[in-house]
Amino acid sequence: MSERDEMEYSRYLKPFTLILGAIVLLITFFSFIIRTLPAYSGTTDVLMFVGMDDPTYQLRRIEQIIANYPNVAWFDPMTYFPIGQPMHWGPLFPFLGATICLITGAATRTEIISVSLFLPCVMAALMVPVIYLLVSRVADWKAGLAAAFFIAIVPGQFFFRSFYGYLDHHAGEVFFSTLFCLCYLTALVYSRKHPVDLKDKETWKIPIFLGILCGITYVLGLALMPTMLLFALIVGIFTPVWFIIQRYIGHLGASALVINSVTFLVAIIGFFFIGVHSEGGLNYYTIGHPIAYTLLILANVLLFGFSYQLRDKPYWYYVGAIIGVTILGIIALAVILPDLFAYMMANANAFFGSDDIHWKTIQEARPWSFDDAWRTFQYSLLLFGAGAAVLLYRIRKELCPSHAFTLIWAVVIFYATCQHIRYEYYLAVPVAILAGIAVGFALDIIRLPFGQKPEISPMDEDHQSGKKKAGKSHDVSRGRSGHPAGSVKAGSYLFLAIILILALLFSYQALGRDLMMGAYNLNPDWREATEWMNKNTPDPGVDYFAMYDEKNFTYPDSAYGVMSWWDYGHMITFLGKRMPNANPFQYGVNGPNGSARFFMTKNESEADQILANLKTKYVITDYEMDTGKFWAMSTWDDPEVGVYPYQRTFIFPSPDDPKSGVNYPLLTNEYYQTMISRLHNFDGTYTEPGNVYFLRYMKPSATGLNAPVVVDGGQTNYSAGKALVNSFNAQENPQYDVILANFGYTDPVEPVPALSHYRLIFESSTRTTPADMHDLRYVKIFEHVKGAQIPGEGMLELPVKTNTGREFIYRTQSINGTFTVPYPTETTVGAVTIPGKYRNTKNGAEYQVTEEQVIEGQSI
Repeated sequence: MSERDEMEYSRYLKPFTLILGAIVLLITFFSFIIRTLPAYSGTTDVLMFVGMDDPTYQLRRIEQIIANYPNVAWFDPMTYFPIGQPMHWGPLFPFLGATICLITGAATRTEIISVSLFLPCVMAALMVPVIYLLVSRVADWKAGLAAAFFIAIVPGQFFFRSFYGYLDHHAGEVFFSTLFCLCYLTALVYSRKHPVDLKDKETWKIPIFLGILCGITYVLGLALMPTMLLFALIVGIFTPVWFIIQRYIGHLGASALVINSVTFLVAIIGFFFIGVHSEGGLNYYTIGHPIAYTLLILANVLLFGFSYQLRDKPYWYYVGAIIGVTILGIIALAVILPDLFAYMMANANAFFGSDDIHWKTIQEARPWSFDDAWRTFQYSLLLFGAGAAVLLYRIRKELCPSHAFTLIWAVVIFYATCQHIRYEYYLAVPVAILAGIAVGFALDIIRLPFGQKPEISPMDEDHQSGKKKAGKSHDVSRGRSGHPAGSVKAGSYLFLAIILILALLFSYQALGRDLMMGAYNLNPDWREATEWMNKNTPDPGVDYFAMYDEKNFTYPDSAYGVMSWWDYGHMITFLGKRMPNANPFQYGVNGPNGSARFFMTKNESEADQILANLKTKYVITDYEMDTGKFWAMSTWDDPEVGVYPYQRTFIFPSPDDPKSGVNYPLLTNEYYQTMISRLHNFDGTYTEPGNVYFLRYMKPSATGLNAPVVVDGGQTNYSAGKALVNSFNAQENPQYDVILANFGYTDPVEPVPALSHYRLIFESSTRTTPADMHDLRYVKIFEHVKGAQIPGEGMLELPVKTNTGREFIYRTQSINGTFTVPYPTETTVGAVTIPGKYRNTKNGAEYQVTEEQVIEGQSI
């Protein structure tokens, strides 16, 4: 080893460096511990910690890879029945989970869960050294330590999605994208000090190596999720800025050409190792990815070509050329390749700002509000702004590409988060970085009043080196204020105090929120229902663990679907080992056969036809679909009207001040007649209304308000209320209208017809209503049957006792002289007991029905 190498290695063994390393390791350990606290609770039932949507599906993928190691499935017939799910999630995350499970010997489901749940926590903890290394390159060690601590404790989506129990790829997205940015910034640092000279091949070697490293880390992120493309976009936005900076300090931009070209050439090669697995947008593994990377490389070649051709021209010629070429290039792409241009624009719009109202029903896809931002980041938002100001200051003074890249990175992610709150987990990184930079700058600036120069960061050294090579007189210290030293000193200490107070406030708030976060609890009622379904319904004939080729796969005749809202699809797959029609990928939700249409239709025949089209045998409902999620279902079904026909808000004037009032939402007959209400609220039985609210109101068109104003009415029985509605003369009262409405979900305002082809076979234990109200359970499972045919007129009644001990009477009216009934008599169906026979309330006749008659649709 040479003397120079010995000196290089020895600096890593200095006590100060070792202390820094120990502090970083301590923060890393702390980050891991606060995320894994539930693991030390002593609970052996680890399934209860698993998040109920995407984490359950990641476990399904890990189990499948373990059974077929090292193969990864790109098609899943166990969801989105009867089509099957094309997989757009990357293979890396479940592959890592499966590999770790095999290494540790985890074989049972409990062991697999126990091991896998640590994976996001480990990735989040590893962010600490990555952030430290990254920020220490952009600023210095003080900023690096501050940023490392901030990323360890930052609350919100990043902490939520890396907490023990939320087994998903999001922590990996953040880790690998930040690792790529670290490598890219390292390349910027090196090329700033050692610019590439195309005539000197020796200057190519390390930049090519760094480009390969950037490409590899990019491909790792891409193998996790296609959204890694966002960081290619950030590089694309930054690249013209980099060329301009290089041109300004006297370089032609060969460093950008080499590093970017190698990076995305490796990305193209890596993408084809992953493979093209879909058609459509760039959020899938489509051919659009290598096309985008190729365009990036061509853009670098073009930018370098202009720099070379204009090497003897003034600097502003080149800036003008870049602006002009960018505008002309966009126009040319739109004219020459309109399909490609439209494809790119559509993907950008979908990523950054789709106005599709359906997105508003998805919690993680809704826009980010100021309240959301403050609730998550609090005082770190102010540090974020201060850090951005520091970067702008340094860009103006030093023209460091690393500062420009970091700022562009922060701005793009901030904008993406404003459009879709899900990207808040990405934003945690720029927030930590810029907050750390603000703290580091504040600690440095207090020395300026004493006439000392600020500490030279690695980037400053590179700038000065580049400056000397370029022969420019761009002095870092130029423009120092002429204010008296005393005022500068006071201002410096004030700035330091403000930054440190903000940092302490944020740390206190963030740690408090993080430590308050309890363990995840898989919804116990859904767990109870789906585990019961797994054990008590027919095997659909599709191997849960097998991997199938989409091109050659055909469902067996025994296969059937399970209809529920999309939120619950992955639990049906993982816990029930059954095939949902809709899932949290938002597949199977809209359209004429979608779950939204099924639950919103008021026509049983239409619902029957949807299930027939989908070969679906069971329907699962829950209290949330019936209440809080109802607006989402109605919006997916008909975004033009949304929830309005079903749940209307009325203004009730105050008795003391008629000019003021209170808004109250009420349920209309449209709501009570939907399939979700008829199933979950009324168990599919005929239900007569009791007391209702008759309201006479002034239309919004007459008042100018956004809701109707109630002018008369009150609670009455259904018969009297109906009579009042029928007696209202709309022609004589054009500015008024009347309605029957109610507050309770189980209190209809018109008779609710029975469902003839749906029978309750299981309900979960939790009661959602008080003891003095109708007994409504959290989750219910219904079976769709043809129904036995009983001739007769009038009303049939049948006593039913559920597995929870709840009792109700199934009632149904005859239609055209025939009753169609879904239950057999004096037996059990699923977990529900039928203790008696059907009885006709009109003539007292009793009827016995067999299961075969119900299943085959036979007449008795």
